[in-house]
Amino acid sequence: MRWFRKLLPWLVIAAALAVIVYLPDLGPEQYTDLATMFRNERTRQANAGYSVAVCRNGAILYQESFGRDGKGQPLAKDTPMYFGPSSEILSGALLYSLSLNGSISLDDDIRKYLPELPATGLRSMKPLGKAEEALNHDQSAAPTPVDKDAAPAETVTVRALAAHSIRLSDKAFKSFGSSTYGLEAGEFNPEQYFRSRLGGTMLLRSRLAYRILGTVMENAEKTKFDELLLSKLLIPLGMHGTNARPDSLQGVAIGSGLFFGLSFPYTSRVPFIAAPADGIVTTSEDIATFLRYITAPPAVGIESLPPSAVAKLYQPLLPGGDTGFGWRIATRKDDRVIFQGGSIEGFSSRVVIWPERNVGIVILSAQGGVIQSNIVLPWLTSAAERIIFQGSSPRLFPLSRLLVITGITLFVYIVSLLLQTATANSWAKALLDRNELSKNAFHERIIRARTIAGIALRLGAFAAAPLLMGRLIGRPVVYHDFMTMDPGLGAFFIIAMIVGSFRNITRLAWLAHLERG
Repeated sequence: MRWFRKLLPWLVIAAALAVIVYLPDLGPEQYTDLATMFRNERTRQANAGYSVAVCRNGAILYQESFGRDGKGQPLAKDTPMYFGPSSEILSGALLYSLSLNGSISLDDDIRKYLPELPATGLRSMKPLGKAEEALNHDQSAAPTPVDKDAAPAETVTVRALAAHSIRLSDKAFKSFGSSTYGLEAGEFNPEQYFRSRLGGTMLLRSRLAYRILGTVMENAEKTKFDELLLSKLLIPLGMHGTNARPDSLQGVAIGSGLFFGLSFPYTSRVPFIAAPADGIVTTSEDIATFLRYITAPPAVGIESLPPSAVAKLYQPLLPGGDTGFGWRIATRKDDRVIFQGGSIEGFSSRVVIWPERNVGIVILSAQGGVIQSNIVLPWLTSAAERIIFQGSSPRLFPLSRLLVITGITLFVYIVSLLLQTATANSWAKALLDRNELSKNAFHERIIRARTIAGIALRLGAFAAAPLLMGRLIGRPVVYHDFMTMDPGLGAFFIIAMIVGSFRNITRLAWLAHLERG
């Protein structure tokens, strides 16, 4: 019977795995049209809902919405959703337009527009070309004391800030008024992290850069960022469903989180200061309008961003760099892929353009999390790319099934911990009985030590997890960020550490009680 209890969790997991593996995967093996691909893959990738638009040669090639938001409302092409980190492409276009009319010089020191920034804060920043020094820079160290007789602080230009080529310290910008922390200050991108740690020249990007740029633009024009964005870019282009102040728009979607294939409402709490970096609200219809304009500029355009100048939006701001005005640049043989994307609480987005082919795609999703922004949406845009340029694409790996089996496995593990806690009395009696029969206390000491070590390791992992993740992304992290990244894994980690520790504590308590008689 005891062996059966031990095998039961594995039998449940095996049964669930068999059902998931052998359950028929409906739908075509090969996609030849965008509508079928996006319709089928939304369910297969555990996405609550998204809106898609594809443009080619200045016209809409495809546009459709699938699924619902976190509140259960159906999505449409004009449904406003948070743009997340993709907001940078609109902020970058605004910055470029201000540089064209002479309001801002990209090579100005940012202290010209933010004189309140201390010299010590600027000295902690590292420009491109000092990547190794920047990556090794300890942000937790105390700021260097100001020396009045020292040489002037190193110049940090608007261009460098827009290119994400400097390392930002949260402490250095306290005078700027930012209360940013955790993932809000620096999104976690696995590819960038490993490339930087393996000796590359890429620095970890920080959303704080474009928040600062928003204030730079406000101070340069003496106008609020949302008003600048409206007057210089949105209204001239006819993007009436986009705004940096969500409360000015009607029908903004409710975001959703992902819990092992299940969606749940996830209300966003994005401060206004975040707008230039990740807080703009827009629609797939509006972004399609923007993509049509910049991928195939018309003969007549808007004064603040003339058609002859738009190609500079997605050129590197610095020689050898990989960042344009809010865009990230990747080169593949003779082709370029210009993209931006990421997630914010309850929402994710992905925007890609192939400028040499005059094609662009946007996916706005009412589903947040690292899995959606770093895996699902890039998969979908890659599949769309194959359909557009090659005529077909194989169906994608069914991520929803993997999430379900992972959720079942972890659930069984938590239940087994709870059952072991409930039977801690029997465990303690069996250990004492075995000790009495063997007349050797060595085995009991080993079990006790292992049980105590289990408590220490679990509580240590629970306490150290935010520190380790903060080390990973280069910013302080709190447990709220775990839920933002992946609510399912974050919740199960916390529960497993607490329940596992409680099981061991209960066992030790019963041992002490039985020994006292």
